[in-house]
Amino acid sequence: MKSEKVNITITEEMVDRYEGIFGQQNHLPPTFPMIFYQFIDIPWEYEAVPIHRKQSCVCQRKLLIGESYVCEVTLDRKVKRGKNTFYKQSLVGFDSKGRECFRCVSELAVRLR
Repeated sequence: MKSEKVNITITEEMVDRYEGIFGQQNHLPPTFPMIFYQFIDIPWEYEAVPIHRKQSCVCQRKLLIGESYVCEVTLDRKVKRGKNTFYKQSLVGFDSKGRECFRCVSELAVRLR
């Protein structure tokens, strides 16, 4: 399952807000695209509030202010084990030439009552 593709441009305001939380950055870190989730509608629902278990982010190209990326989120895996459901999803961003620029993989867990 995939989200719709969304065009997201990194703005100075985004970077200022990020640095307000994490401090001054010499360059945008590989985890920066995680803030893009706020602009993407995920087409699946969680049974309860998810807990973030693991995250890995890799940038193939340097992230730049003013640069636009075509982003989508893919549900890679959903596994139920007893009262727990585990999700693995990937946020991927491409440049205007269709080259992958970053991939952020999140592993989430949901516990049902």
